[in-house]
Amino acid sequence: MLQNNLVNVAEEQVRAHKQSNSADVRGLATVCKNKRLFANWHDYYRGFTDSYTRMRKAFDRLEIWAESSSPVLLQSLGTGLGWMSGVSVPVRELLEVVNDSPAMRDFIMAHHFHDGQRRQRRFLGVGLFGSYECYGEVCSLSWLSSRMLQVIAMGQFRILVFAWCHVTRNYLGMVVDCPPTHCVLMHHVIQIQPRSYRFVDKGLFGEFFTAYIEELVAGHHDVHDGVINMMPNYGPHTGISVMRGIRTTVSAMFCFDETSSFHVYRYQVTFEIVNPEELGFSSVQLESRHWLVHYSNQEHVHVNGAGVVGEFPLISVDEPYFRYCSRVQDEPEGLMVVGFEGYFTMVPGTLDEPKGTPFNLPVPYIELPIPMEII
Repeated sequence: MLQNNLVNVAEEQVRAHKQSNSADVRGLATVCKNKRLFANWHDYYRGFTDSYTRMRKAFDRLEIWAESSSPVLLQSLGTGLGWMSGVSVPVRELLEVVNDSPAMRDFIMAHHFHDGQRRQRRFLGVGLFGSYECYGEVCSLSWLSSRMLQVIAMGQFRILVFAWCHVTRNYLGMVVDCPPTHCVLMHHVIQIQPRSYRFVDKGLFGEFFTAYIEELVAGHHDVHDGVINMMPNYGPHTGISVMRGIRTTVSAMFCFDETSSFHVYRYQVTFEIVNPEELGFSSVQLESRHWLVHYSNQEHVHVNGAGVVGEFPLISVDEPYFRYCSRVQDEPEGLMVVGFEGYFTMVPGTLDEPKGTPFNLPVPYIELPIPMEII
């Protein structure tokens, strides 16, 4: 009996050893296969592997987000260019336009995955980089396909325009050539007004694009009917306060399509009831606005008025949301506006039938995004 047990144990050990060897062989085969795939992929995207990984991750995030939040944006994205091939406009032609450099490869890879946005009429108001409306004027920054890319000269600068609004001529572009005195801007994304050469620096394309996608996913921009609101809800040049159960959000941006003789800014104000119990009333109505506008010479001016943009909005538990957009600008005497703060006076109930004592919704100081200028 003991001898038989020993034989059985020995046979089991042999079978286990064979299975172990077989598993090792399969594991080794898998590792070798993965190494070959990586080597082929690395050779295929020679010099672009970091950009591929970064932009693939960004577009995966964008596509997943857009599928539920902005399907129309997803539908507007063009198919990719392919890679160094004859599919659509070859990527190599883009390299001839912008010059091959590590800083530009993220931009090339972006068109490899999606070649801009389709230009059908139904997509014109659905800009990848956001839209806004003020006094009936709509600005929407659409991502251009490779066929529409152009390099424009601005003094000693050359700007590769990759997104624009066909109404306001608001541009997003990259600096592809500049004087030595401004070399820090080389290959940076800038938002620019062609008439005045005023611009806002947004950093290198890869950093700008990936950060923007993360903002969309995190909800920093509202989306209505599939359209991304260019005005952010959080971050620089934004002020948020919560008082009496109402959240007031104000954000500002430079108007690139306005006059070149002075600065004009658009600001967006949003009221939203976030805690009806704290509010204590079923509705409130805006009575007046009070602004304190700050200028570059340390002066400030009080601006008061009834209502906002000709309206006296009523927000209630049933309709807890109201938004409007307006403007602020430099004074004709040359005083440059740098920021503003203030408050809104709300009346419980309605203006005709008040239910309580009026109260104020504060707006913290908001620093305006003053642009730089190409001289």
